[in-house]
Amino acid sequence: MKSRQNINKPKRYRSAVLTIIFLLLGLIIGFTVNTFLNGKNSGFQTSQSSTATMVKNLEKVDQHVFLNVGIQDIETRQNNLKIPWTKIGVPLTEKKAIIILNYDAKLGIKKPVTINYDEQNKKLAIMVPKFDVIGVDLDAKNPYQLYDSRGNILSATTKNVDTGRLVSQALSNDKQAHYLKTYTTMIQESARDYYTTLFTSTAKDLSVTVNFE
Repeated sequence: MKSRQNINKPKRYRSAVLTIIFLLLGLIIGFTVNTFLNGKNSGFQTSQSSTATMVKNLEKVDQHVFLNVGIQDIETRQNNLKIPWTKIGVPLTEKKAIIILNYDAKLGIKKPVTINYDEQNKKLAIMVPKFDVIGVDLDAKNPYQLYDSRGNILSATTKNVDTGRLVSQALSNDKQAHYLKTYTTMIQESARDYYTTLFTSTAKDLSVTVNFE
């Protein structure tokens, strides 16, 4: 009996060693495959990107900016649940967003000026069309900041505030239109200085008059 046990011992050791080796190989192979599939090994990782651009329309413009108005705009919007068939809000269901925008409103003209020249008397009369909002130019360093975004204790099912739409509305030309009335005098002064300097630089004895629609 002892001799048989002694004979079987090397076989058991070999079997145990082989089992351990197979387990280690299995772990190594499994780890390698998992690493490859998840792209964690930089030697096997690849990435691709693409960009699609479409030109929707082309338009020739004759516009000039006479005034930039630096603006910091704080916009607040909130949503809340309504009592069915009414406009009454349900208490404690509010979701609010506060954004801070920094930009320049560009004010000027979008149409060409009309020029009448009296060669005999060396007089130039310029008619400047109606002023318009040319557009906005966001601050390069700090254009947009989500100052606050929170919900009340019962707001889990309340629709989130669409901050993208809130920004686009704040930057719309209609939103900036009131600056045209506020700064009309400054826009006119800028336009008058621009055209007077432009044309008198070609002829010192030229008389330039700038009028506005």
